[in-house]
Amino acid sequence: MFEAFSRARLPLLLLSLLLLVGGSKLDAVRPLEGQIVAFVIPAVGVFSGIAPFNDAPGRLRNQVFALGAVVLALGELASYQAVFESAPLFALAMPLVFALALPIAVWAEVTGARRGLRSRITAWLGLSMVFALYFRGHAAHANLFGSVFAAFFVALFLGGGVGLCLGEAAVRRARAA
Repeated sequence: MFEAFSRARLPLLLLSLLLLVGGSKLDAVRPLEGQIVAFVIPAVGVFSGIAPFNDAPGRLRNQVFALGAVVLALGELASYQAVFESAPLFALAMPLVFALALPIAVWAEVTGARRGLRSRITAWLGLSMVFALYFRGHAAHANLFGSVFAAFFVALFLGGGVGLCLGEAAVRRARAA
């Protein structure tokens, strides 16, 4: 499954971009498109992050998949709360769990690199976590599409960028030791 996802990732991203740009031209489609993309972004981030660990030894794979499941569940919960204006569940626990998940993602990236896996799990999960936190707190229902777009770019540069730097620095440091 993950190998097929790996090969289809670029065409799926290009198709998503085409739908995103094309759909944004139609005012009637924007709210629905914003809702859909709000649920897709955390899933793509998590699945892209854990995909390289499909070939990892059993224990490491299970730990990474469990981490991915927690981040995905909380990311989708945050999107649900923002899109449907539901009462905030786990309002204080979510940032704490994400704060614990980041060093675990760094550990997984370093452990995977020691076993020959090339992954950017810290960057991908960082993107999902920052998107969930930012979107949950800043969603404007009058312009949900714009809120998703803004949250994605904040998550891309802040979560993905910081995660990429943290993961890369940790891997380089581990290889040097």
